[in-house]
Amino acid sequence: MPTENEIIASLRRRLPELLPTLQVEVEQPARDARWDLVLKVRSAGQTKRVVCEIKSVGEPRYLSQAIASLTKATQKEPRIYPLIVAPYISTEGQRVCREAGVGYLDLTGNAFLRFDGVLVDRASPKPPPREKARLRRLFAPKSSRIIRVFLEQPKLDWTLARLAEEAMVSLRTAHLVVNALQERGYIDKRRGAITLQKPGELIDLWAQDYRFEKNRQHTYYTFVRSTNELAAKLSDHATKHKEAVGLTLHSGAAFVAPFVRSADVHAYFVGDRERLVDALDLRPGESGGTVHLVEPYDEGVFYRIQTIRGVRIVCNTQLYLDLVNYPARGREQAEALRRQKLRY
Repeated sequence: MPTENEIIASLRRRLPELLPTLQVEVEQPARDARWDLVLKVRSAGQTKRVVCEIKSVGEPRYLSQAIASLTKATQKEPRIYPLIVAPYISTEGQRVCREAGVGYLDLTGNAFLRFDGVLVDRASPKPPPREKARLRRLFAPKSSRIIRVFLEQPKLDWTLARLAEEAMVSLRTAHLVVNALQERGYIDKRRGAITLQKPGELIDLWAQDYRFEKNRQHTYYTFVRSTNELAAKLSDHATKHKEAVGLTLHSGAAFVAPFVRSADVHAYFVGDRERLVDALDLRPGESGGTVHLVEPYDEGVFYRIQTIRGVRIVCNTQLYLDLVNYPARGREQAEALRRQKLRY
């Protein structure tokens, strides 16, 4: 993690690259100044003093104090403009800054400044490798079980022990995930209660990282013409043999929030696949088959399985994630599901 002086040194070198449309001079603040750095920005014959707070981490939890002090300062001195500078400011951190009326600038190229007719609004094409690694850890199989619990029951208060038990993970995993979510501003912890904030933004972040292709599929032909009949047979067989099954993608959405019609049946399944294939008279066929038995990347996909008309379907959170990036009209169906069932 770079120090404040290292961030300032890098900013000085790279200002022409980071703010190419503005004339910017660095003004060293006095020793007793409240600011880490002051920029003199010239545009259209006018000069604006931009006061900067330097942060080594650009997550909402670490930005809140800087935003509060900058906002207070601009109320006293309306002719200055507040700016937060960090090595990288996350999407959540950017949103918090914008909502507070505070500008931001990071060393990856993300920038937002708006004052006196000046508007700079730039987004870096991709997050740095370290941020990608942090997202992968946050949405790793065991970690994502915690997030699935929050999103499925977004209005509940949790303790760490109850959360770990509900998600079937260790206390340590629950602790790490909750801390990571709190840093990003998704968790509020007061008097021992852990509460989800902004569920819609959290599921959007997960959807950016999620790919249904992480699962392994086995495709078959079937002689059953009705997808509903086949879905019922799948559920009946799994129930009889105490195996895990859950419809997903369009075949699952057809029972929960129908919008897009599809002849394919996709079902997560953990159990004796050969026995199931024999019982339902399925025939292997990688090309053109309409029945897809899916080996899940993690058995957390079976959390809060719902049963509708005798058919077992994954929870709405899992259904949305599977659909939203699915190429065959998945986003349309995902948005219908979100409007009707998730409502965040």
